[in-house]
Amino acid sequence: MNFVIVFTDTQCKWMVGAYGQPVCDTPNLDRLAAQGVRFERAYTASPICGPARGALFSGLHPQSNGAWANGMAPHRQIPLMGEIFRKLGYRAALTGKWHLSGAGCDGSGVPDGGFEPDWWYDSVADLPEDIRALYRQETTPAELRQAGFGIEHAFGHRVTDRALDFLRRVGDDPFVLVVSYDEAHDPWMVPVDYWEKFQPGDIPGRPNYCPPMAGKPKLQQMQAQETAAAHGNPTWEQLVAKRLKFFGCNSWIDREIGRVAEAVDELHGNDTLIIYTSDHGDQLGSHGLHDKGPEMYEESTNVPFIVRGPGVPGGAVSHALLSHVDILPTMLDLAGQEIPGSLHGCSQAPVLAEPAAAVREYVFVSYNRGDADAQERGGLYPIRCVRDARYKLAVNLFDSDEFYDLEADPYELTNLIDSPEHAGTRNRLHDALLEEMARTCDPMWNVQWEDRPWRPARHFFLARG
Repeated sequence: MNFVIVFTDTQCKWMVGAYGQPVCDTPNLDRLAAQGVRFERAYTASPICGPARGALFSGLHPQSNGAWANGMAPHRQIPLMGEIFRKLGYRAALTGKWHLSGAGCDGSGVPDGGFEPDWWYDSVADLPEDIRALYRQETTPAELRQAGFGIEHAFGHRVTDRALDFLRRVGDDPFVLVVSYDEAHDPWMVPVDYWEKFQPGDIPGRPNYCPPMAGKPKLQQMQAQETAAAHGNPTWEQLVAKRLKFFGCNSWIDREIGRVAEAVDELHGNDTLIIYTSDHGDQLGSHGLHDKGPEMYEESTNVPFIVRGPGVPGGAVSHALLSHVDILPTMLDLAGQEIPGSLHGCSQAPVLAEPAAAVREYVFVSYNRGDADAQERGGLYPIRCVRDARYKLAVNLFDSDEFYDLEADPYELTNLIDSPEHAGTRNRLHDALLEEMARTCDPMWNVQWEDRPWRPARHFFLARG
């Protein structure tokens, strides 16, 4: 079996039509969902770009693979997806955003991860600086048209072109192809018409937009206050008016994904699995927060995830818990290979065959730091999060913790961390989190993960058998 992984950046789950927001206009992703399995409970390993990508390509949690902040590369001894599959006799290509070179968001231009160099195309090799500068400024569509910006300048379009070239040239060799878009991340370098596609009233408001912050961690309260001081307290419509380019970019990149899916159908449709997901979401004012970073809310962590291909039932919906660290083990399983015990994820192949199945009781998300070379997002702020089918616990090591009932409170408005009636369930999730940290030898473990105000540690210095 061949594998095509389509990977977007900062694309919220709710901005994909198949997940219930058709106004966002993503017909190609909606078609993929109609032809395959749509996962409702898929989670990034970390709600920030580099760590999310490092986990996907290594099958290891960010703090274990080495890429635990933006600007950090995985440890050299960690085998990554391209290297693993090429040793198994596969062709392996990645085109687009890598963000794991340690050289920043745009990359170094040097092929990595074991992927073949001929199709490597990170954004350091992208547009001339004058065109990039236009997108970073408060440029109008008219100014972009006057500058001569066309679809041939769009990074995502050129990434797709390289992916199609690989699909045409690979022949009958088994292959892994990763199509890694920077979109829908800013600066939204897309055809100008898509900047004009939506109006502020087109996008329905979020029920948890800028709510009261009582009972929330101190850092979140500080972020919300800082944002309000800098930008006032915009209504949802006022915020959307400033982010129309984001929604237009989200819709446009769907068209590029459609080009990839069409080429797979034409050239390799009988034996190729398409896996689509995003590295993380965007808060967009939910809980008074923006962008992504040191928070575990669904807007940032619960990602779109759709799989289509041989043996996968069409139009199915799965509520199984899934993590990005499961992608690599699942691919190995479907390729008939043994899954190394060193990987932190598990195979979701049983769920792809029968979407009502489940292979996980818990899924785990982590955060450590935003950028290794910048003092932003609170700096070092370790979080370990666990959720089961209904509840979510986030342990914020240097701050107060959070516990949510996602069935009764899907927008995570009420923090139940000190609720006596939920203490038993909270402690069960806490035990699962500590067990995962021990199982994976989390290098950032210390007793404070166990010793919390709501549950004192049972022991401090005794070695565990």
